[in-house]
Amino acid sequence: MPAIRCKCSNIINYGEIPNPNELLMISDVKYDNYSGLIDAEDLYGEMTSILQCNVCGRLWIYWNGFKNIPVCYLPEDK
Repeated sequence: MPAIRCKCSNIINYGEIPNPNELLMISDVKYDNYSGLIDAEDLYGEMTSILQCNVCGRLWIYWNGFKNIPVCYLPEDK
């Protein structure tokens, strides 16, 4: 199963469907291109995948798809 190691050493799996570790994001502009009945696969193809570490909360954003290195974001302290 595909996975990445978070900087906190947690292993984040991303092969499971549906994936409890994956968030999907789409810009408002891209979303507004859709109306009425839409093909879920077309919409999914426009979304950016984000993996969330359930240990430290880091977000690993695949801005350019899974074939490229994700950018890691660490939540600020409260």
